[in-house]
Amino acid sequence: MFTPEQVQIITTQLARKQDRTQLVDLDGTPVIVKRLEAPLKHWGYPVLNTLARLLGQPMLRAVPAPGGSEAQAIEVARLRALAAAGVSVPEVLHVTPEWFALSFLGAHSVDQLLRQQPQKAEEYWKNGLQAILELHRLGQTASQCFARNMIAHEGKISFIDFEDDPSKVMPLAAAQARDWLLYLHSTAYILHMDRQMIAQTYLDYLLQDDVAVQREVRRAASAFSWLRILPKERKPWGRDVVSVQAAAQVLHIVVKLMRQQSR
Repeated sequence: MFTPEQVQIITTQLARKQDRTQLVDLDGTPVIVKRLEAPLKHWGYPVLNTLARLLGQPMLRAVPAPGGSEAQAIEVARLRALAAAGVSVPEVLHVTPEWFALSFLGAHSVDQLLRQQPQKAEEYWKNGLQAILELHRLGQTASQCFARNMIAHEGKISFIDFEDDPSKVMPLAAAQARDWLLYLHSTAYILHMDRQMIAQTYLDYLLQDDVAVQREVRRAASAFSWLRILPKERKPWGRDVVSVQAAAQVLHIVVKLMRQQSR
């Protein structure tokens, strides 16, 4: 818990800046402060849930992210539970009805490192794969397992952003498979590596996970690999299209590799 003086420092800075997430200096120690955001409305939830049912892909189910005080409560609870389970996440330092404060773990996400240091991208990418594997071995799952939500610091990877809980709306194996897919989706298009090598490396780590998780990833890969026909050029299509195309191309190779290994 913070002292009244420290709370006042944070309150003053929040009044000066409107950013939802802010880095605040408290007596020479940096802390992350996240204020409430407005409650969210998601009109697309029924569409996603229908699609998940029709395709037999539970990981496509909408994961409610309510915003407001409910989202803060979810994130605080998840951070504390993950920390208790041994997962590297920020420590919850202080909670108020308007904001909460977390320990600062570092300034560089895996996404940033992949872009800024391409010569070491393969190493950073593998570190992310290993972090996901270790998360799952602890019986846990991330929320939005994108590379931007994985912080590299002191030789390890930590997870951030837990405003929703996928395991509340889908089986744990599906939620963990979702982690593998979201990480690939957020990284495959950045990596300057042969797609065959990406797929083989990805599979090497995936095969160390639970068999049920492997099965969910394979099912999803078989369903979505046709998206590799999407354009590869970022202009004029944009990042979303090329990121899906790259991930789908890798998943297509992953499916073929898994079939070969199962013979």
